[in-house]
Amino acid sequence: MNIIGHTKERKYLESILQRKNISQSYLFLGPESIGKECIAFQFACMLVGESDFRSSGDKPTPLDVRILEPEIVVRRGVTRKKTLGVLSVKEELRILKTSPGIGQYKVLIVRDAHLLTQASQNLLLKFSEEPDATAIVIFVTHERGGLLETLCSRLEEVRFRFVPEETLKKEGESLGLEVSADIPDFFFQLGRPGIIFQAKENPKRCLKKKELLTKLFRLSSLSLRERLALAEELALDVPSSIQLLEWFIPGLYQKAKNLSADNQARHLVLVASIQETLFELKRADVQPRMTLEHLFLSLR
Repeated sequence: MNIIGHTKERKYLESILQRKNISQSYLFLGPESIGKECIAFQFACMLVGESDFRSSGDKPTPLDVRILEPEIVVRRGVTRKKTLGVLSVKEELRILKTSPGIGQYKVLIVRDAHLLTQASQNLLLKFSEEPDATAIVIFVTHERGGLLETLCSRLEEVRFRFVPEETLKKEGESLGLEVSADIPDFFFQLGRPGIIFQAKENPKRCLKKKELLTKLFRLSSLSLRERLALAEELALDVPSSIQLLEWFIPGLYQKAKNLSADNQARHLVLVASIQETLFELKRADVQPRMTLEHLFLSLR
């Protein structure tokens, strides 16, 4: 499994296994596209005794590893992620409570855990309050605020951070990930290995993201018409737009370091506006096009 960075966190998880000091529930927390989902999967494979497992089309996970993630739906031409409701959580917990097929544990990985409904979280909270010696749940999210504090208090938190640029370049080189026409240098500055892997595996798809991200960095120079067109395009795929804005924010912080105090202040105001927009885009009832238009038209 190709994972870049997070050496300290991975060694900590390995030590947990060696000491057999395993918690029933974990919270893997950190920014998007930094590798925490890959590490959660690697940890799950180790827990069920299949450290060398390799995913394939007919067998994407080990027998005793389950993955619960939001369904992606398209309605009226707009792509969104659905919330994780009670029925799907009940089914996963039912399977989790059955006896392991091979090793000592069964593991459930909950991706985008912040999209669990409150009722679903309460189910998982009850599960965590009634420990099962063979069942482990790993919650993976970049939004701790989307989880109930009572649930978080029951989880062992493992926090992941951006991967330094020098680490990305050094470890990426051994995996064939180098600066090229498909992988521009500024991708390494974002601290997100996921972006670079995407660019390597699907250059055509990533090219579009690169173009949109470039437009975001050039927002102040775009005409009114161009801003409206960008808002319209981004509004068609809400999860992708959220991801792009999440990638955009660290880049703004990096750019602000070399600006005057006045320009730095403007950049921080922009960051605050983007964060407000992200909050709105994650609501189920929001109109994404209007929300993005409001952001882009408010910038000078």
